[in-house]
Amino acid sequence: MADEKAQAGEELLVKAIDKGLGARIHVRISRFRDRDYLDIRNYYEADGGEWKPTRKGVAVPVEMYQELMDALGDAGKIITERAANAPKPAEEEPAEG
Repeated sequence: MADEKAQAGEELLVKAIDKGLGARIHVRISRFRDRDYLDIRNYYEADGGEWKPTRKGVAVPVEMYQELMDALGDAGKIITERAANAPKPAEEEPAEG
C-alpha cells in the first residue's frame, strides 16, 4: 500500500514525532520528478490546527537510505557513549536541622 501511494505521487506520512509547543518532525516518503525520497522535516501547527512544513528538513533519495541508516547507527553509538561518560549531577547534601 505504501508503494501504491508513493507511485501515485502522494506523500506518505510514516511517523509524526511530537516536539512539543506546536512543533513536530514528520518522516515521510514522497515522490518528486519520478524519484522517491525520504523526507524528514520540521512542521508547525498553524492557526486552525493544520500542520505546515518549515524549510528546516532534508529530502534524501531512497537510494541513499542504507547509507543514512549506517550514519545514524554510528551517531547512536556516539550518543550512547557520551551519555555514559556525562558528568553526573552532584548529589544534594542532607540539610542540617
